[in-house]
Formats: sequence, C-alpha cells, structure tokens
Amino acid sequence: MKKFDYQTLVDSQKALQQRSIFWDPAIYEEELKQIFNRCWLFLGHETQLPQPGDFIRTYMGEDDVIVVRGKDKVIRAFLNACTHRGNKVCQAEGGNTRSFTCSYHGWSYNTEGDLAGVPLEKEIYDNLDRASLGLVPVPRLESYKGLLFGCFSEDAPSLLDYLGDITWYIDVVTDSAKGGLEVVGTPYRTEIPGNWKLPVENAIGDGYHVAWAHAGAMSVLGAIGNGRSDNVLGISANNTGVDQAGAIEVVMNTHTVLTTLDGQSGYALYDHPDPVLEHIEKNRPQAIEKLGALRGKQLYGSETHIGVFPNLQIIQGLNFIRIIHPKGPGKFEVWTYGMCEREMPEETKGIIQNHVRQTFGPAGLLEGDDGDFVESITHSAAGYATRQMKGFLGMGMGRKVPWDGPGEASPGLVNEACQRGFYDQWRRAMEAADAHGIIGEATPVALREVRHG
Repeated sequence: MKKFDYQTLVDSQKALQQRSIFWDPAIYEEELKQIFNRCWLFLGHETQLPQPGDFIRTYMGEDDVIVVRGKDKVIRAFLNACTHRGNKVCQAEGGNTRSFTCSYHGWSYNTEGDLAGVPLEKEIYDNLDRASLGLVPVPRLESYKGLLFGCFSEDAPSLLDYLGDITWYIDVVTDSAKGGLEVVGTPYRTEIPGNWKLPVENAIGDGYHVAWAHAGAMSVLGAIGNGRSDNVLGISANNTGVDQAGAIEVVMNTHTVLTTLDGQSGYALYDHPDPVLEHIEKNRPQAIEKLGALRGKQLYGSETHIGVFPNLQIIQGLNFIRIIHPKGPGKFEVWTYGMCEREMPEETKGIIQNHVRQTFGPAGLLEGDDGDFVESITHSAAGYATRQMKGFLGMGMGRKVPWDGPGEASPGLVNEACQRGFYDQWRRAMEAADAHGIIGEATPVALREVRHG
C-alpha cells in the first residue's frame, strides 16, 4: 500500500502544503479511513426531528446515513443499506415514516432499526435470525445542545472531549437566547467539482479573498445593503486597505474560530437587517447574563466562523450551518442550513432565510464565486509538475494577541492562522494511530469547565 510522508505533505514549520493532497486518490482513500471513519461528524439538529418517525438523510464521509427519531422518542442513526443485499432502504431526503422498506426485495425496518418484515419469510427461510439483521447502527451518536454528531469509531473519545474548547464559542450560538438554536427549512445543496478541504479552509479563515474573489457580488450586495458592504470585515474594496483592529482568528486543538468581535457586523450584508439587529440588542442583556461580558458583548452578534474539524462550519451573522460532504478527491457537496434563534419572530426568521438563499444558496451571489475558485485550484493539480508545487499559508504567522477566551489568538481577519490550524489538524489526523490520537492533548472536561465555565 502506498505510504505518505505527511510531514512533507504539510510542513507546519514553513506553512507549506503540497498540492497533491487535493488530487491524489490514494490520499483521499486514507482520508475516508483516518478522518471520516474516526472523527465526530455533524448529522443534523434536534429541531429537524421533533416528532417520532421524523427522519433526515445525510452522509458521514461517503456513507449514506439515516437519522431518525423512533417511536420511543430516541434519536438513532443507521447506515442506509438493507442487510439483505445492500440496497438503500430510504430514497427520500427527509420526512416522517413508520418504516423503511427496501424497494429491491421488500425487507422493511422500523424506526428503531429492527427488521420488521420479510416477504415470504415462512415459505423461503427456515432459520432467519431477525435480531441480527436489523439496520446497521452508527456506533456512537451524541448531542451537544441540540447539535447531533455521529462517529463510526467505538473507541473514540466522547463528543464533549472531541469538541473541547470550541464549545465555549458554540455556546454563543446555542445558549445566547432562551429558546436556543433552530435549524429552519431544508438544506441548500450544491455539487462542486473540487476537493473537500478547500471550501472548508475558505469558510473558516480566508478573509483575504473577500474583496477580490467577491468583487462583483459585493458591488451588488453593497447596493442591496445600502453601502454597508463597502468595508466588509474591515477590508476596503479591492484590498486597498484593511482595518485589523479588534478582529481575531483563534486556533485551539482540533478546531478554529474567526470573529469580528464587534457585536453587529454579522448583518452588514443584509438588505433588511434592522429587525435582526433589534432582536440581537433586545436579547443582549440576557446573553451577557448567561455567558458573561466577553461573549455577550463582543461575540454575540458578530460575524463569527466556527470551524469544527473536519467539515462543519457554524457561521453566526451569516446565520447558517454548513457541512462539506466529500464525493471523491475531486468532488464534494456543500449543504447549507439556515439557522436562527428559536424565539425570533417569524418575520425575522424569514429575513434570515432569504439572506442565506441570496448569498449561499445554489444560485447565491457568494457561493458561486467560491465554487469557481475551488474548482480551479483543484483541477490545476491535474498536471504532474503543478501537483509538486507547495501552497504557502504564512500570513500572520508568529503574530499573537492577548485573548481571554480559549485558544491562541492571532490579529485580524486578513490572516491565515485558521487555515494553518486546519492543515496541521489534517496532518495529525492522517498520522494518528487511533481515534484518540486525532485530538492530541485536549484540555480535560473538568478543567475546561473551571477555566471557561
């Protein structure tokens, strides 16, 4: 089997990444085994499954998975494959059902995953062991404040240990309002011919590309937003200047955060932001009381990009949850779920949904730009010589700023600290001997609660 020198592929000391990691099929197969088979992967949100029988379909790597709330109200996840011949037992993307039935031979399974029906069972089987032929469960399924994650590794650390200090930031999204977080509507799905790692590192930490890559879209959004996007994220049009004051990129073990820390810039591109901003300010005292001044004043309402390794982004302000599903070394699907506070007025939720569709839906003004560049970067590595090139992510390297929250902070949004952190974690995951090795030296849960509770 082909062996890889991951220290050469990702050189953390020099901030270099060999271009072959975006193209080599053998590397991709190792990613499926080392990362997507052992990391905790986002499956959905509990608000998508309010009633018994409610289900959604999603992916863990390239494994098709059903997430369903059973008659006993327990949420479970199963491989979407009949235990007879492997045909999918669910073709719908979501809904409510009493059972899942294979369209090939008619085997059916209840919402708890048990084999419930086999056509002609008495006539053609003498010793069919139904108990051993239920749907194959995802071995680990845990929830963090409504966010559902699954893991194929039975030996993996708990979800709380895997998330580590990133929970301090996630809580700003899940805990700022009394009603908590709500996922609204079905996800927007876009298939792009590129490597899955590129849209991840773009969303978690690339503030540099905004004024260049999105110049056309920003001119449109500037008109829609009454000029509020002229200096989006502190970056002037065409990158002629940048205000690095206040904003930071934060890297902690495994995960990353990018945030403006101003309490309101997340809504700069909205065409009708006032109802959302009014709700944020009305709720801010409660957020401060619950989360403290740092999170309640500076993080709540800011544009904040939370990157949970390997493929989940929770983006406050733009108000969506985004997951990147790999479909091969040169193809992925991006799923974008609108999110809002559950107690927001319906009108305000509608404004958020409209903005998500307008910017990061399949025909969104910003999604298309990012997809074009990801495709171009990926397919330039088709050439052997180009594939030997090394990308350089040295921006802001060595620059640190004091920060009272978890993680190591680097100044400004025009920085590549989060991207370096992502590729460092990629290398650790690819080298790890087991699932515990993926997260390295994580802060113990008890100590995290003392330090950041």
